[in-house]
Amino acid sequence: MDKMNQLYSYHVFLFPFQWKYTGLYFGDKTLEERTNLDFFIKSLKNSHWKNEPFTIDSRLKYNEANYFYDFVRDILYETNESQHENQKDSFIAHYHYDIPSDTLYYSINLQGKNYHLLIDSIILHLYNTGIGVLSFHLNNRNSEQKEPDDILKINQYGRRIYPPFFGLDNGIIGTSDQFLPGSFAEGLELSRGKEIGYGITISPFETDGYLEYTAKPNFDDGVFIMPSFFKELFKGIPVTTSLNADNQAKKQIQIAPVMDDRMFVLCWYGNDEIIKRLKANTNERGKDNGKTTYYSDDWLYQYIFIDGGFKTCQNDDLTKQLITKHTNTRWLNLGTIYGTSRYSFVCLTSSLETLKNYNAAYLLNHMQTMYYKIVELCLVQRACILRFSDEVTAISGLIEKNDKKLTSNVSSLYKQYIRFVNKIYFREVTAQEQGIELYDLLQEKMKLKDQVKDLDDEIEELHNYVSLKEQREESRLITKLTMLSAIFLPASFFAGFFGMNTFSVSESGDNKLHLHWTFWVGLAIIIIGSLVVWTIFLRRKNKKNKYERIF
Repeated sequence: MDKMNQLYSYHVFLFPFQWKYTGLYFGDKTLEERTNLDFFIKSLKNSHWKNEPFTIDSRLKYNEANYFYDFVRDILYETNESQHENQKDSFIAHYHYDIPSDTLYYSINLQGKNYHLLIDSIILHLYNTGIGVLSFHLNNRNSEQKEPDDILKINQYGRRIYPPFFGLDNGIIGTSDQFLPGSFAEGLELSRGKEIGYGITISPFETDGYLEYTAKPNFDDGVFIMPSFFKELFKGIPVTTSLNADNQAKKQIQIAPVMDDRMFVLCWYGNDEIIKRLKANTNERGKDNGKTTYYSDDWLYQYIFIDGGFKTCQNDDLTKQLITKHTNTRWLNLGTIYGTSRYSFVCLTSSLETLKNYNAAYLLNHMQTMYYKIVELCLVQRACILRFSDEVTAISGLIEKNDKKLTSNVSSLYKQYIRFVNKIYFREVTAQEQGIELYDLLQEKMKLKDQVKDLDDEIEELHNYVSLKEQREESRLITKLTMLSAIFLPASFFAGFFGMNTFSVSESGDNKLHLHWTFWVGLAIIIIGSLVVWTIFLRRKNKKNKYERIF
C-alpha cells in the first residue's frame, strides 16, 4: 500500500478514561492522593511515550494558541517542561507516542474489506483529577476508501474497543433457552458486521479480534477488557482494568472507560457531490418539493450520528428535528456544515483540492487543531463530572460506616472540584463567533451545564453534612468544658464565702503578697476555656478558608 499525498478524510478517535492508583497502600487514601500524577509520570519515563511541552514554533501552532483565551490555554497546553520536577504539583501531563507520522497503519478489519488509515499521531493527555484522554489521529489517503459509505464504516467500526452486545440465535429468542449459559464465541460471531468488525490493528502489532470476549472467566473483573492494541501502547507500564486491584499488594494504575464500548469520533470529510447536492436545495427549505434538503438527507444523518449500517432513525419528522438541532449551518451556502452529538463532532466540506482552489483549505486545519482541542476539553469536563459523581457515591458509603476519614475525603473531593470549576470548566473558550457556537453546541448535546449544576448540589449537600457533624463535635467539646468549669466552681464559691482571701501575707511578716490557690484554679479555668474557644475559632476559620480558597 503506497503512501499518497492526497487526503480524502481525517479521523480522530478519542478514548476518555478514568484512572486511579490501586493496591493495598491506596485502600484508604483520598481522591487527591489516588490521582496525583507522580507515579503515572514516572511509569511513562522509559517508554515510547514522550513528553513535549507546547511551544509556538510554527504558524499553525500560533493560529491554534491565539484562538483561545489566555486562561483556557493553561489547561489545553503543557508549556513548562520543568513542572514535572515537582511532580506532585503537576496538574496536566501531555505525551505523544514516539512514531514518525504516516508510517504505521490503523487498520479496521471487516468481512470483505479492510480499511487502512495512516497514523498521524497518538496522543495521551493526563489530568490530576483522575482523568485521561487517549486519541488516535488518522489520515485517509487511500482512494479506494474515499466513498461516502466508506467514511461511515470507518467511523462506525473504527471507534469500537469492545463488543456492545452478543448476538442470539433467532430460534431461541422468546423461549426459556435464551436465559441458559451459552457460547460467547458464537454470540460474538453473530454480532460481527452489525456493530463490530473483526478487530482493529495497529501495524506491526497483532490483530485484536475481540477474542478476549469469548472466555467467560474474563468477565470476573467487569465488561471492560483492554483491547490488544491498547496493551501494546501501555506495554511495560503497570496499567490494569481489574476491579480487584485494590486488594493487591502491587501498585498499579487502574483505568476504566468514561463512555462505553465506543470512542468519541471527530471527522472531516471532503466530498464535492454531497456538498453540491445540499447547497442546491438549501434555498428550498420548508417547501414540500420532493427534494432532499440538508435536514432530510439520510447520509448526513448517518454521518452525524455514526451509523455504519443503516439509518437508526426511521421517522422523517424526527430526522428533521435531530439534524436541525445537532448541526451548525452558518456556512452551508458556501459548502460547509458541522454536526455534533454526545459521541461525535463532524465536518463536511468540499474536497480538499476544491478547498485549496477557493483558499479555504484552512477548514481542515481547524478540525485538526482548534476544534479538536474544543472537543477534547468537553470530553475532559464530562469525564470529570462522572468521576466526581462516583466519588460522591463512594464517600456517601463512609457516612453509613461512620468512618473517621469522612472529613478528609470530603475535603479532598471539594478541593479537586474547585480546581475543576476554575481550571477545566469554562462557559466560553474563545472570542471567535463560530467557536462560541460550536462550543455551546457541544456543551448542550453533552448536557454539561445541567450535570455541573447537579454535581454542585451533590457536593454541597455532602459538605453541609460534614460541617454539621463538625459543629456537633464542637458543641460536645464546649459541653465538656462547661462541666469542667462546674466542678471547680463550688470550691471557688465556698472559698470566697468563708473569707479566704485571694492574697495573703507571708509568715515571715515581710508584707509580701502570695497568691491564694483559688486564684490559680480560676486562672487555669480561664486559660483552658480561652484555649478551647480559640481552637474552635481557628478550626472554623481554617475550614471556611479551605472551602472558599480558589485553587
